[in-house]
Formats: sequence, C-alpha cells, structure tokens
Amino acid sequence: MEPLPALSPLAAILAERIARSARTGTTLTGESTRCITFREYMDICLYDASHGYYRSGTAARVGRGGDFYTSAYIGDAMGTTLGAYLFRLAEERFGGGGAPVELVDWGGGTGRLARQMLHGWLSAAEAPGANDEPGANARRSVCLTVVDGNPAHRREAEEALAEERRSGLAAVMDEAEAEAHPWRESPVVVIGNELLDAMPVHRVCMRRGRLLEWGVAWDEAAGKPVPCLTEPSSERLAEMLDAEGTKLREGQTAEIGLAAADWVAGLAGKLGRAILVLIDYGDEAGELTAAHRMDGTLMCYRRHIAGSDPYEAPGEQDITAHVNFTSIREAAGEAGWTTLWYGTQKRFLVEAGLLERLVGHDETDPFHPVARRNRAIRQLLLSDGMSELFKVLILEK
Repeated sequence: MEPLPALSPLAAILAERIARSARTGTTLTGESTRCITFREYMDICLYDASHGYYRSGTAARVGRGGDFYTSAYIGDAMGTTLGAYLFRLAEERFGGGGAPVELVDWGGGTGRLARQMLHGWLSAAEAPGANDEPGANARRSVCLTVVDGNPAHRREAEEALAEERRSGLAAVMDEAEAEAHPWRESPVVVIGNELLDAMPVHRVCMRRGRLLEWGVAWDEAAGKPVPCLTEPSSERLAEMLDAEGTKLREGQTAEIGLAAADWVAGLAGKLGRAILVLIDYGDEAGELTAAHRMDGTLMCYRRHIAGSDPYEAPGEQDITAHVNFTSIREAAGEAGWTTLWYGTQKRFLVEAGLLERLVGHDETDPFHPVARRNRAIRQLLLSDGMSELFKVLILEK
C-alpha cells in the first residue's frame, strides 16, 4: 500500500482542529467520531488567516486567471449604471451638498466594480442639472473605499485605482481596518456584490423527523475530511427555520446563513445615515427549500469549473451557497434597516437605466467598443438566466 501524500498546511490545520474538538457525530457508515460543524469547516477553508482560500494572497481569485467571474467582468455597463443610480439615490435620501458620501465596496475584490461605480457616479454628478456646484466640486461629493480581506485582491485594487488614490478619491482597506473605521461620521453607501454567498453557512438536514446538523470528521485512512451528522450547534438554527415557516422534508438538506444575517444586522450599528446594496444569487426561503432542492444549494468553483464536493482540495476552491433573502430581510428589519427595493438584477438594471446605454451603430467589427458594450448589456440581461437568479436588495437606515 502506497503511503498517503503529505497533508497540505490547511488540511493539517483541519485534522488538528477536528482531533481537538469536543463535538461528536456519526459518520455515514454509523461510526462515532469527533467532528466540527460544516460552518466551522467552511470558515477555515475560506478564511484561515494564512492558508484560507480568500486569505492566502498568492493570486486573485476572480477573473480570467482565477476561479470565477462576477458581473463586473462583463464589460463596464453594470458598474457604471450602478454608480449613476447610487448617486441619484444618495442625492434623494441624503440630500444634495453637505458632507461627502462614503461609497464602500465591501468585499470589493480587485477594485474592478468599484472603479466602474466611481466613474458612473462622477459622470452622473457632473451631468447638467445634477449638482448645483461646478463639475470640479462635484468630484469631491464622494470618496470610494474598497474593502477586501485578500492581500492579492487589495494589491490589484490599489493598482486599478492608482490615479483615484493619488487624487484622494479612493482608498483600499483590509477588513480589520474597515471594521474599526468611524463610518458614522458621514453618510455611507455600502455595496456588497457577491459578498454574502461566500459567508460560512450551517448545513442542516431532517432525519427520522429530527433536525440534525452536518458536521465534518477526519478520515485518517484516506487522509481527508468527510461528512458526518451531529446535534444542532445552536438553537437559532431551528428558530430561523420556524420564523421562515420552513418545514424540511425527510432526508432534505438546507443551508442556514447565520453569518450573513448577523453581518447585515451588525453593520447597522456601525453606520449613521446609510444605504446598503446587496447583490447576490439567491431567493426566498420557500424556493431554496422546495422539493427540487433536496441537497441544498452548496456549490464549489475551481478554475471556472463548478463542483458539488466541498471536501475536495480544502482551501483551494471557492465554496458558496445561495443567499436566503427572506432571512436577510428579517434580520435587517430587526436591526433597524428599512427595505427600499428588492427584485431581480435584471429588473434593477432596467429600472436603473441600463437599456439607455445601448447605442445604435453601423459597425460590422464585432470588437468595436460600441458593439462590445451593446453585447455586454445583452449578456447582463439575458445570458443563462443569471440576471433572474441574482437579486438586488437595497436597505436604508
């Protein structure tokens, strides 16, 4: 029998964490074992300070050379449309003039979307009739900050926003710095684009009429993490299902995003006058636990290939779950947020004026800038039904 390959640094961390855990569970073959919750496993895989997928800092995780794309990589139409919309919304909700608005792209990655939003904001601010001040002064009406925990992302964001940073229009922060920043001093618009889906989730299932939680054990013989079942780690899991009116079917698995709900609720206490815009793939609780979703919504992404095995290559693949917007709105309301708008990304972009960016032309070159922009707009609205799967939730306090 050939010896097992040496464990990766993150796999060694997982093995040690499981070995020290006081929690016990039952493997799928019926054996008792030490384990951690899936939520803890996902947190380590994605956010371990030195070896986590979003913390290793060795390379950007988004874009052609990464593992997945976001809408910001389909041209610049979404970002500029969103920026112009946010300028108009900030003028309406905060009033014109006064203190500069802080525009914060939380989990902003390489700064691509942030730069597009800033340009859209400034164009809208300098349009005739948009601001009583001269155009140069309108540029001081906003200050952009990209917040991201990945060192490689921050480096790319600093390069992408080099000119804006030199002129004082933009800054780049890690999450620890952002958490301590005094955001209450100015009106704030926070954008979380594909942010909540990467926050660790609990996974629960119904077995013989009992709610159990999926845990993760360590298979010494195979040298890898494996699933197991354990008792629920928090009463909040059942409470959240009850509050949503969710009744899991026998054998059904579902994700519960306590971390995402807590983040949205906690952000309310850090901000004064604020608008929060959340853009993510997800749905209502009833759809996420419907009969055709017996295995939940968890997905993994590596080198632009989707997979369903979260135990493969821990720390080397993205792990995500659909956002439960029912629970997010409930947590937001209890924390003092008011819902301003909720719907599909497609409807949001149409109402925000994306179609107005389509331009008639006679160019036959498919790579002409106008042709490429028009094609990107069509892709944002029609491609693969993603514009329907993605939702936009806008909150205010």
